[in-house]
Amino acid sequence: TVLEPLLLDAMAESSSFPKYRTIYFDFEGRAESIYLTFALAGVPHEEHRFKDRAELAALKASGRLMFGQVPALEIIPEAGEPIVVLNQTAAIMRFVAKLKPEAGLYPTDAVAAARVDAIVDQRADCFSGLMVSKYQERFGFGFLNDQPALAEEAQNAWHAEVAPRHLGTLAALLEQGGTGWLAGTPGPSIADALWAVDLARLGRSQSGDASVLAAFPTLVDLTKRFYELPAITAYYAAKAKV
Repeated sequence: TVLEPLLLDAMAESSSFPKYRTIYFDFEGRAESIYLTFALAGVPHEEHRFKDRAELAALKASGRLMFGQVPALEIIPEAGEPIVVLNQTAAIMRFVAKLKPEAGLYPTDAVAAARVDAIVDQRADCFSGLMVSKYQERFGFGFLNDQPALAEEAQNAWHAEVAPRHLGTLAALLEQGGTGWLAGTPGPSIADALWAVDLARLGRSQSGDASVLAAFPTLVDLTKRFYELPAITAYYAAKAKV
């Protein structure tokens, strides 16, 4: 299957190589943090969004995806050289951040980078239970399809107990850092780009009860400040014109 990219006008002007193309569904999901990392780094990229599930099935069958899943990033070199495909959201975000170290999205200091990594990895710990309750078969819990009350109970427990515990830790890290950013970096890092998207979804009730986030005003403020960054507002303004 030949992928036809959707280009944001502001991102299509670069003629340099390599070029970068993200591959994902046509809705906000795990790729959103990747798009925003590109925007913060000031690196042009193309966005390909699947027209239907058949397109993903064909791509999976081609063997080009490392784990048979998206989001994915194609690194497109000059003609005659093979295209490289990267997978996993956090790995792609680190790669993009390292393209422009001067943007400060991923520290060059090993200790500071490990701190960013830890906050990024904590996202999986926070949301794993919710993901299992919503996508049972993917995680080997298909039997819950016949017991919706159990899945609902698990989701309620996540909102009442698990999410507040993780968000409390996140709020404490934000305060300890002293810079207004999660990892104590001078400006936003990939940790902020990753968490801001999920926090915004919580605030919109897309992951359940919006009051979970409302209990942590410093995280509400972090999300607001992140989405008000000039590079982020410019990205969404350009996207709205397509």
